[in-house]
Amino acid sequence: MKRIMIAVAMVIALDPSVSTAGDDQLYRIAIAKSAIREVPQDLLPFAGDSLQELMKARTGLNGKVTLDHEWSALVRNLNDGELELGVLQGHEYAWAKQKYPDLQALVCSIERPKEVMAYLLVRHDCKAANLTDLKGGKLVLATTLKDHARLFLEKRQGVEMGKESFGTVAKTDTVHEAIHKVIAEEFDVTAADHASWNYFQKLYPGAAKNLKVIAKSEEFPSAVLVYKKGHVDEVALKKLRDGLVSAHETTKGARMMAMMRIEKFVDVPDSFEATVATCLKAYPTPRAEK
Repeated sequence: MKRIMIAVAMVIALDPSVSTAGDDQLYRIAIAKSAIREVPQDLLPFAGDSLQELMKARTGLNGKVTLDHEWSALVRNLNDGELELGVLQGHEYAWAKQKYPDLQALVCSIERPKEVMAYLLVRHDCKAANLTDLKGGKLVLATTLKDHARLFLEKRQGVEMGKESFGTVAKTDTVHEAIHKVIAEEFDVTAADHASWNYFQKLYPGAAKNLKVIAKSEEFPSAVLVYKKGHVDEVALKKLRDGLVSAHETTKGARMMAMMRIEKFVDVPDSFEATVATCLKAYPTPRAEK
């Protein structure tokens, strides 16, 4: 069963102990498409309805959840007051803050494993030291590959391949399928996020020995729940923050987060904005979105 996205966990795992009644405002919440690539399309309507019901039951807040936003449209709607809350990946938040400085992170997620990183993988006997040696080679990528891994691959391609490229680029449904195709010598290289590569090594320890990492990314900022400063009532923000930060202390919350490889949710650390700034420098906002 494919794991549900980080954003779903953020509301489903809310601690019922913080639930109160009496707030009749409708809180519009959007989740960026990029955060839900691994979720089957037929599960999305169910996920949205469940989020709304559980948000009301466990926090006393009325929510309307939408799951089909491009990150750029999401942050624009947050800034314009058409949304109260949004879920973004860390690098998307970095891009959003550059254009809309009043956007704020409410909580961060700590994934399982916690590192938000990416790798480029080849067979253990591949002679290539980097992508320069793979010009004209065969690349395979999962359609569900996380965006930070795509960003890392694109950056390495630009640095190491210049105007040249791969001779063949193919797709698979999952990261694990792509890795297996590299092991089988059908393709030369693939990209994987840290969680998928870590899980592959645990699930297929023998097969994993047939691979090696030729490039490893820096750590990306974690995913965040975002709002516009001054636009959401502080009482509502506290209910959401308290529920998320304590979610791992409940049996249901811990179980669901374990399924989604999330350790817990935490208050935004003091170092977070510095990490975001570093990410923005390494991965500037796409030209089309500026």
